[in-house]
Amino acid sequence: MGACPQSTLVLNPDELGPDPVLGMDLAVKLGIKRLEIRSAEGVNAIRLPDDRLGRIRTLAEEHGLTVAALASPLWKWCQPEACPGRVDTFGFPTQVPAGERLGWVQRAIESAALLGAPVVRIFSHLRVEPHLTEQLLDDPLLPKALEMAHGAGVRLLLENEPVCTVASVEPLLEILARYHGQGLGLWLDVANLHEVGQATPEVIRTLAPYVGYVHVKDYRLTREGAREFCPAGSGCVPYGDVLPLLHAVYPMLPYALETHVRDKPAEALTAGAVFLRSTVPGGLA
Repeated sequence: MGACPQSTLVLNPDELGPDPVLGMDLAVKLGIKRLEIRSAEGVNAIRLPDDRLGRIRTLAEEHGLTVAALASPLWKWCQPEACPGRVDTFGFPTQVPAGERLGWVQRAIESAALLGAPVVRIFSHLRVEPHLTEQLLDDPLLPKALEMAHGAGVRLLLENEPVCTVASVEPLLEILARYHGQGLGLWLDVANLHEVGQATPEVIRTLAPYVGYVHVKDYRLTREGAREFCPAGSGCVPYGDVLPLLHAVYPMLPYALETHVRDKPAEALTAGAVFLRSTVPGGLA
């Protein structure tokens, strides 16, 4: 009998800082072969010129690594007249005029091609003042973006993000049902789903057929009720229940470590890799 297919482990180099080589070195040390690119040298990846993106790909290849995904900031934006709260977009503006957005979509798809990334993350508009909050479901830019991505051999995956309009299962299912046939998939952040109280077996089973990529981070709640990020597997996110369910539907998913631990991130990523390899059935390549 042949070997069972394995899911894969992915590491984001910018968790260790602006120099991508540090994260690449850690990936090699941990036996991780795939990268997620979000920013480098302190600049959002889709704002980097072609030569610098090409250099990142070359560095990855020199380390024996490939790029699994471009974690773009597309749709994590609002109109210029809106007032977003504190939002982490890794060096990309949150207030983006409607006339500039198609250009950023094109740039993200170009950037993915330069990096060799098969998937690109998108969001669903920031939650701002109610009369200025936009909705992804009827955004005419989305079908254009899906068509462009398909033509480039790239797939767009929607992340469930609490600061954006699509974070819980009901709107996720509505938009995925409409656009899944055009190529849209789910970039599932389990911790974000847990934050909105929906990381349950029932919800995971419902969402699993749409999942193309999984973000893994963990946190504990402080006495004040704030989130304190910690290594995956050591917090309150129910990965022990969730990961086997996802694996049962898709045994070859990519699981990307997104620690957010600022103190000793390399140690947190190392611990997270050990946890995932012991928790995902069949292990991780």
